Amino acid sequence: MRFTNKLLRRTTAALSMAAFLALGVGASQAAEKLPDLMNAKARASFNTPIAGSLSLDSGTYDRIYTKGDVDADCGAETFDSANDGMYYDIYCLQVDDNQPIELIVDALGTNIFDTVLTLYCTEFDPRFPDANVIAFDDDSGEGTLSALTAAHDVRLQEGHEYTLVISTYGASMTGDYVIQPSSNVYDCGAVSQEHTSWGHVKGLYR
Repeated sequence: MRFTNKLLRRTTAALSMAAFLALGVGASQAAEKLPDLMNAKARASFNTPIAGSLSLDSGTYDRIYTKGDVDADCGAETFDSANDGMYYDIYCLQVDDNQPIELIVDALGTNIFDTVLTLYCTEFDPRFPDANVIAFDDDSGEGTLSALTAAHDVRLQEGHEYTLVISTYGASMTGDYVIQPSSNVYDCGAVSQEHTSWGHVKGLYR
């Protein structure tokens, strides 16, 4: 009887230990399956349209144009337009792959009659709008709206920051705009804009 009780106690203890170990392994495996929230990187994707407005309080600059050049090395050939004092907004962009991007001014939500998109490699300086240009578009969107589409084959480098400038084609144009970005384009943060009038810029060089 003693032997039987001792064997029973040993068997019970062994089963308890096995259950404890199994529980520990299961918990460990469950812990390994949890997402690593501590090291996760949050990415603020646009996902929704980029919306804004150009008004009499917006900054102005002397708009340039290109003849369709696209240069990811920031050297697209530019030309001075006859349009001075164009209202503009700027956005900082990044990409998560090297596929062609799209930035399309959407007619739904845009009441500016004529827009222009210019993409720059680095921060935009309204005093030197012809520097660091990657791509430019005037009328590839609906009507006289702008669009950089896959056909432009604009491929950007992951990890770099780029500046998108949306402006009016002609002076005195104001209103709301909506830009539809492709899924590989996301916001790298707000870009501060000091409202600089073209008259003030010209005054610096008189």
